[in-house]
Amino acid sequence: MSETILTPCRVPWSISPTTSGVTLSHCETEAEPECTVVLGAGRLRDDGRTDNRRVEIAFESCYHARVGPHSDSEGVEALGYEIVPRVEDIPAEYLNWRARRWREIGHCPDPGFYVAMQSAWLDGLSNFFRRDFRHYVVDGRDGFVELIARRYRWREWHWHDGLRELAPSQGPVVGQGDGDF
Repeated sequence: MSETILTPCRVPWSISPTTSGVTLSHCETEAEPECTVVLGAGRLRDDGRTDNRRVEIAFESCYHARVGPHSDSEGVEALGYEIVPRVEDIPAEYLNWRARRWREIGHCPDPGFYVAMQSAWLDGLSNFFRRDFRHYVVDGRDGFVELIARRYRWREWHWHDGLRELAPSQGPVVGQGDGDF
């Protein structure tokens, strides 16, 4: 079995280390499984901090999903996954580098949302899944969600006060996008 190597998905937001609260919803339908992950995230502000947003990621043809815990002081690397490119974990320097790089490239350099360039889990599935499917990882503060799906699309809302789940009823979608990785 091969190891799993992840690379950051290109999204303009970053999963929040304090309000991530990653929630997985996965259900069977007559056509294909419906799967969404909802989380707290933020976009980079002018002052180098992030604002608060509710992000919903919908995965197409997600037949496999799993969740697990990890320490809130560690990321998915503690599970044995490698993230490429690797960023040094020097807090003061990291935050400055992150804000500078985010502005340069127009998306978060490490949003906590990844796609596997190499996946032990995907390699262990039938040929049907190895052709057109990808292994995605959503890394929250205390745990993670992994999915095997064809692609994803996301939507975001400003989340000012109250319950994150109420954000869609308090304002319009303020950003959306899609990707196959």
